[in-house]
Amino acid sequence: ESVDLIVENALLKPPRIGREKPWHQDSAIFDLLPTTPVIGTWIALDDADEENGCMWVIPGSHLQGPSPHFMLTDWQLCEKDVPKQEAIPIPLKSGDCLLWHGLMYHYSPSNKSDRRRRALQFHFCPKGITPITKEYRLSLYSGEQLGKTC
Repeated sequence: ESVDLIVENALLKPPRIGREKPWHQDSAIFDLLPTTPVIGTWIALDDADEENGCMWVIPGSHLQGPSPHFMLTDWQLCEKDVPKQEAIPIPLKSGDCLLWHGLMYHYSPSNKSDRRRRALQFHFCPKGITPITKEYRLSLYSGEQLGKTC
């Protein structure tokens, strides 16, 4: 089956100033139904570890489906709703690749090291998927529209 590239990013965390990316689900930013399989790909250009901001994931969290997101410091999950005790870091060596489901809870902390942390990120979904409107996506993911508070 063929796939579409839906987004590509260069992720840069300079030494001591690279900021945190709060807990979130990538599918919450794509105008696609939550049932659409989205695969994130993270290719490390530098070694990534806990000190310089490697990704952390909560295994199995994608099985819960879409979760409410809030515009706080970023479009993110409410911290109190994230089972952080289940989180595991995913250190990568330069050239390593991480794949994850678009509904997987994940985040990366700020870079507290003297080393940079660069990566390339790509997201894919099956070819020919019909997008939904932003308004409909927000009705599925926006905590405020779902009547939730954070």
